[in-house]
Amino acid sequence: MKPMDEPSLLHTLARMALKNGVGLGTLPADDRPLALACAWACMPAGTLREGDVNLALRQALTEALCWLETDHVELRRWLVDADWLTRDGFGRVYQRIEINVLPVHLQATAQAVSGLDITAWVWGARQRHQAERSSRRLAWEHAS
Repeated sequence: MKPMDEPSLLHTLARMALKNGVGLGTLPADDRPLALACAWACMPAGTLREGDVNLALRQALTEALCWLETDHVELRRWLVDADWLTRDGFGRVYQRIEINVLPVHLQATAQAVSGLDITAWVWGARQRHQAERSSRRLAWEHAS
């Protein structure tokens, strides 16, 4: 997978965030790292208990990741399997992997979302899209 530049990543994020009910497994392989990077960025850095990870992911799924159709458990598993998080052998202690330790192919994506207020960005994109749709509908109704 070729790394995308930041404008391309934000364009892809906007495209995904305008949808509802997006499944991680149904995302194109090139888009999945961006969705997981957004989840990763919503988590506090450092060592976390399972309950803290679950809380952060549940909150992210109602805010920044509202467009995803998954639960916090599946999302947590995806993050571990895709090398965004590590966990101990008992699944009780998790560690969000820092940018410079992430696999090289994930670092640019992580960097692009790490400074972004993803929740505000996603909700802003959704609101702008809805306003544009409403404007087009009004124009169409007045033209009819």
